[in-house]
Amino acid sequence: MRAKVKLYRFDPGTDKEPRYEPFEIDVEPGETVLAALVKIYEELDPSVSFRFACGKLKCGECAVMVNKAPCLACEKEIEGEMTIEPLPNLPLIKDLVIDRNRVLNRIFEVAPTLRRSPDPALTTGEMNSQDVDDYIKLTSCLECLMCQSSCPELKKKSDQFVGPLGLLWLAQMKVIEGFKWDEVVDLVEMCTGCGRCWKACPSHVNFLEGAITGLLPDRRL
Repeated sequence: MRAKVKLYRFDPGTDKEPRYEPFEIDVEPGETVLAALVKIYEELDPSVSFRFACGKLKCGECAVMVNKAPCLACEKEIEGEMTIEPLPNLPLIKDLVIDRNRVLNRIFEVAPTLRRSPDPALTTGEMNSQDVDDYIKLTSCLECLMCQSSCPELKKKSDQFVGPLGLLWLAQMKVIEGFKWDEVVDLVEMCTGCGRCWKACPSHVNFLEGAITGLLPDRRL
């Protein structure tokens, strides 16, 4: 099978604007987008930049856009014609590589509650079976950042809102440690409940029922 790939190329340090570079590669049925990227890098152009780690749906590092849809490159099967782009609305390092550290650090800047030392007065104490169930629902996240990329409110209010991932972290923190509602109420109320985050999530984390409901006062997931 011959696949045609249009690859997003852009180096903010040297390029004035992005471009799409065409490649054609021979692939086998069932091969993944990640395999195609590796083949392009190894056989055609070693200057192509993309990120991956485990290659086995465990880390979320290889998230990209394929034909305008977010996916994990290690999971998505190759199509005959593909346009591969970085996740939108996130800072870019080069080509398909987004600046993960900048995205994650921004969450801590907007939600300093996540940085604080544990407060014994707020700690929930020994976890019961319901607490464990609640926490498990919140920990299947791969931190692939597809939710952050898909959030329209984060795009508009990146200096004020933590986005879906930040709300998820806060919900995890609440199960184990707890905090005062007035510390997070403004962040929770910025979420419009549009659902784009959980629709994009490869781990099927339901942010509305998990993170948002989990953060409401005296509510279980």
